[in-house]
Amino acid sequence: MNEHASAARQVHWPEQREDVLNALRALGDRDYQEQHWRSGQGWPDLIAAVHWLIDDTFIDQAGVRALIPQLFRDEQEADRVQLVVDALLRVLDDLGPTAPDPAYLDHPTWISVLHAANAALQVLSPGKENS
Repeated sequence: MNEHASAARQVHWPEQREDVLNALRALGDRDYQEQHWRSGQGWPDLIAAVHWLIDDTFIDQAGVRALIPQLFRDEQEADRVQLVVDALLRVLDDLGPTAPDPAYLDHPTWISVLHAANAALQVLSPGKENS
């Protein structure tokens, strides 16, 4: 819808929003993860996805809603991304920051990261069939 397209342009940091979207795409794509992260090859890697989503935005410190309208159009988008951040931080807190990528993929709650990232993408990228 045109309303969504114009609203997307109203975020203050569109380039950083695209980084967040790229992180969500990678975090929500199990086939990509199995093909690239398990082998240690491919870009973006898990480290980049975590940096784009958490480190570069300071989401874990400020909270996702604090980034409306810088990165997110509204509370619905922010709340969906918060679910991804929460799921990802649970895995990171459990394994620490230096575990090999396959350990994260094999973590019993990694499926929560996958589901949350896909749900967030549906809200942040309405009408987009592919990247």
